[in-house]
Amino acid sequence: MANRNTRTNTSGYGRLKQPTPQRSVPPRAIFGLVLTVLLPPVGLLYLWHQGVFRSRGRVLLTALATVEMALLVVWLTPHAELTPRAPVPAAPPQVTAAPEGETLNALYNIEQLIYEQQLAQVEAQGGSARDLLTEEQKLDLVNQQNEEIYETPVYSVYGDDAIYYHATKVCRTQTNGRELTVRDALRLGLQPCPYCNPPTITG
Repeated sequence: MANRNTRTNTSGYGRLKQPTPQRSVPPRAIFGLVLTVLLPPVGLLYLWHQGVFRSRGRVLLTALATVEMALLVVWLTPHAELTPRAPVPAAPPQVTAAPEGETLNALYNIEQLIYEQQLAQVEAQGGSARDLLTEEQKLDLVNQQNEEIYETPVYSVYGDDAIYYHATKVCRTQTNGRELTVRDALRLGLQPCPYCNPPTITG
């Protein structure tokens, strides 16, 4: 009877699962986790050296610690603030200009050389410096010469019987006591004396 009961009991309890014993987390594992969070390199060295977890767990903790260290490095790295700056066009290199006096002298020297060469050619053909002038320049020269002639002092006799104006106060046997300019003489209708050749208007 005892043997039968023993088999019955044994067969009845054999179908039940034996409860798995609960594993308690060792203190060194907790210490390793805290150390890994606070100081990832030191914590990882401790976990791998002590062999607290299995290889798979240590690899996972290593990956997490690596991500943590990367985030810390990015967070602690100082970032320079970029201030917006408007683009400034590049200025061409400046060339030092020659002094104005030297520039004018150089231009004058060149023009003078050209003029002398042209004058030499004209004179070789029997011409003069007047031939190098343009029509406008010739007209200006005539006007300038006439203006100088207009202001030249000449002489005549007093009275309405004056006919000529003279270059000097005494012309032949006539004494000319009246002094005036060529402009005034022409305005009075006087003619240049044919003997003393006073200045006359050209052109």
